[in-house]
Amino acid sequence: MNDQINEKKRKSVESSDEKTRRGKTGRNEELAMSAESITDAAAHLHSLLQSKEKELKEREADFTRRVNLFDSENPTMGSDTDIIQLNVGGSTNIAVLRRTLTQFEDSMLAAKFSGRWDDSLEKDRDDNIFVDQNPADFLILVNYLRLRMNNRSRQVPVKYLPKPTYSFCSMLEYYNLMPGMYPQNWISSSGSFSCEEKAYGTVLLSAKKNADADSDVSASVLHDFGGFASAGVSEFTVEFEKGAKGAVGWLGCVNMGAFSHTSLDQTVENSIFLNITERKIFGPAQILEENMKIDHMESPTKVTCKNDGHGKYSIEVVDACPPGGVAATLEKSSGKYFVFPMISFSGNVTVSGFKYAIDDL
Repeated sequence: MNDQINEKKRKSVESSDEKTRRGKTGRNEELAMSAESITDAAAHLHSLLQSKEKELKEREADFTRRVNLFDSENPTMGSDTDIIQLNVGGSTNIAVLRRTLTQFEDSMLAAKFSGRWDDSLEKDRDDNIFVDQNPADFLILVNYLRLRMNNRSRQVPVKYLPKPTYSFCSMLEYYNLMPGMYPQNWISSSGSFSCEEKAYGTVLLSAKKNADADSDVSASVLHDFGGFASAGVSEFTVEFEKGAKGAVGWLGCVNMGAFSHTSLDQTVENSIFLNITERKIFGPAQILEENMKIDHMESPTKVTCKNDGHGKYSIEVVDACPPGGVAATLEKSSGKYFVFPMISFSGNVTVSGFKYAIDDL
């Protein structure tokens, strides 16, 4: 009797073990199938990406081919010494050398009068190229370009620059000539930096090196408004190179001389700025943001600063905030003071997208 009971127990245990083994085998098979499915999906995605990459390269090659074909069929026919007859606004006829109009190669004015488009430009009945601009504004532009052409350094002294008006600057923006006629003008009381134009409308600011290689020199700069004191700046973008330290934003002060005494690691009255080293945004009386997603030692930091023209100044950290999200804003209070674009840095920073608030001229 006991033997029978023991046999039943043994068979029960074996049955239980078999079920367990089957269960484990089933789960293993499911896991294997799942792993196989993931592998297949990954292989499919890899194949799809390769296909899309190949398609993109083919499109790029086709685009390059089309551009080259267009260039070959539409060569730049104009000569620098061509005399171009212009009818400006329907009331003023002038003659200008082509090289005078094409000095700023990256401008729309230079592209328009490069010679490539002469046959397609609008002309009057006397075959003069028609320029649909205010004659007074366009003549000011031509006179400036002639002055610049006569100067060996191709620079016109600031005191001889045309006075900015809304009408004149609107025309310059249309022709993409604002960066050429009114370039960025960063200044510092200490002179501890250099400024170099890297591309049309883009400058590189570099802090001067200290004789002691182990220490960084910080440069603090403001942008001189020049003839735009009544309007100010509407937008600029600063990119700190990887490893560069510093701050950027808007500084409120009664004059530019007060800036040299300002510390940018604490709150400043009538000011807002981002200190990328401390990862904080300082407002006029308090810290507005802390522990921001910035690592200046691992990657460049790009910051866009804007003035909406209604007393609101903003700072947006590109690629660190939610898309389109503004990190912080400052509302200008009453009082007689200016709000200057400012940058404090060690290393190198690039400034681009610089715009004056011409609507307030």
